[in-house]
Amino acid sequence: MVNDALIRPTRSLLGLDDGELPVLEITLGGTPRGIVLVACDGGSATADASEIMNRLAEHGYESIAATVAPDESQPAVRELFARAADRGWTPEQTGMVGCGSGGRVALDAASTQPFGAAVSLSATGTPDHPVQNSISASEFEGRIATPWLGLFGSDDPDLPAGRVRELEAALDRGTDVHTMTMRYPGVGREFYRHGEDGLGYGAWYDGWQRTVEWLNARIAPRLTPLAQQWRQREFDRREGGRD
Repeated sequence: MVNDALIRPTRSLLGLDDGELPVLEITLGGTPRGIVLVACDGGSATADASEIMNRLAEHGYESIAATVAPDESQPAVRELFARAADRGWTPEQTGMVGCGSGGRVALDAASTQPFGAAVSLSATGTPDHPVQNSISASEFEGRIATPWLGLFGSDDPDLPAGRVRELEAALDRGTDVHTMTMRYPGVGREFYRHGEDGLGYGAWYDGWQRTVEWLNARIAPRLTPLAQQWRQREFDRREGGRD
């Protein structure tokens, strides 16, 4: 994308019980497809969020982005969903994408509440609480409430193949909500950033394509004004036929 064509996110603050959460927001005109909450890796909200939010906008999604620590995510995620609701979006019209530690936030949200769809790219924990010590079958088995896609780099030392398989098996047990994982060979934790070599670029490109397809297939789109008029006419016709 050409930098001059980028939408510049607006900055605002969401109130929390113990302080304020800085967020970036993109609002679209017309009839947006949905809204995506972007949970950024620690310290990368400005660097990564603008590109992710603009790529979501290309597909018709408004967005709200924030850096959220996994061990303090519940109040922040609650406020992000409340902000989306204030903007007129229902849970089924809302998605979540998380990168790095934000990917763990997206997975936690998908395990505790139903909404449209969630995607985690390199879902890792904080340095004090690495993901391999915090993910267990007992934690997630039967608890997934939202369709979740997990994308990982095969060279990420915090997420070896056995750990990803264990997570996938735990997510598959006791729930009928669809989940899926994917590991990219030859790339590490930050594969979701634009890679320069062949493997890095391939993982970045494929990961983004899968992310968009996952969201598009599961987030309920908002009706256009014409669709709303048609629905009203059909309702009036059926009601009129009952007289």
